[in-house]
Amino acid sequence: MIKFMRNYKNNTENNEEDNKGFSLVELIIVIAIMAILVAVLAPQFLQYVERSRNSTDATNATSIVAAVQTYIADPANAADVKGFTKGSVKVTATGYDAGDGTLLKKALNAAGYEDGDSITCKSTSAWQDYTINFTYQNGNLDFSYDGETFANYMKTGAVKSE
Repeated sequence: MIKFMRNYKNNTENNEEDNKGFSLVELIIVIAIMAILVAVLAPQFLQYVERSRNSTDATNATSIVAAVQTYIADPANAADVKGFTKGSVKVTATGYDAGDGTLLKKALNAAGYEDGDSITCKSTSAWQDYTINFTYQNGNLDFSYDGETFANYMKTGAVKSE
């Protein structure tokens, strides 16, 4: 047993001297592997980010439509609705414009979107802005989206790749 302990002590001392750190080759290999992973994963990450931005724009557009529909359906707003026939909300990277004093602006304010920059266009590659057009007649509110790419996205939930 004593012989084993001496051999073990000698072996561990020798091993400690040999294990002072990583060699330059080992470090270069690790860095190369990391570079390959970044090169492969970065484009996928950027696509996920852009899809998220497009989804945010779709959610904001749906919220705008819901706010206008709710405002028009509320009997307390009948005086404002009486003279309304059509209007539009344009959303850009800096905010939205629904016109000052219009029914659409009042509807968005009532929904909590008081500042013009509370809803912005987030997409950077698919579209730069979008417009929602509203038409109200005979008690029916219709809406449509300007911009072929955005309108298709709202229908299908995907941006067509060219």
